[in-house]
Formats: sequence, C-alpha cells, structure tokens
Amino acid sequence: MRKRNRFDRILTGLIIGIIFPIVIFLITYEVKYNEMDFRVFLQSMWEMKIFMKLLSLCVFPNLGFFFLFYRNKYDMAARGVIMATFIYAFAVLIAKVI
Repeated sequence: MRKRNRFDRILTGLIIGIIFPIVIFLITYEVKYNEMDFRVFLQSMWEMKIFMKLLSLCVFPNLGFFFLFYRNKYDMAARGVIMATFIYAFAVLIAKVI
C-alpha cells in the first residue's frame, strides 16, 4: 500500500478548485476591463446576463488541475477539484433558473 501524500486530500482539491476560477475571473477583469470600476463591471456583466457565462468559462482551468492531480495519483485531490467544479455548475444552474 502506498503512503498518501499530504496534498492528496479532498480539501486541497476543493480549495484549489474554488479559488482558481475566481483568480482567472480577476485576471480577466484586469487584462480586459481594468479601466472600469470593479463594481460597475460586475453590475454591467450581471445586467447583460454575461456574468454566469464568464464564470462558467473561468472553471475550465480546473480541468488542468484535475488531470495534474490524477496523473500524479492524487486521487482525493482530483475528487476535490471535481467537487468544486460541480459547486460552480450548480451555482450557474440555480442562477439561470432564477
């Protein structure tokens, strides 16, 4: 039986999977829309019904983390990334229904 790595935990993958899309979202704001105030940016994105679409696209880099963890045999961390991706998916689904 192989010894588990200290990074091979569901919480590690969950934290990375939740924080990284937010970081990608903030990088997108800084690169493309930094001349606009952040509140105005969020409000206009919400009014134009683009916010959830952009957030959905920001989750795609989680796939890279999933494969990185899976390839290095950090199965529990990979599960955490998948759980975070499902959390985002449910949030987008609920926002679309409302």
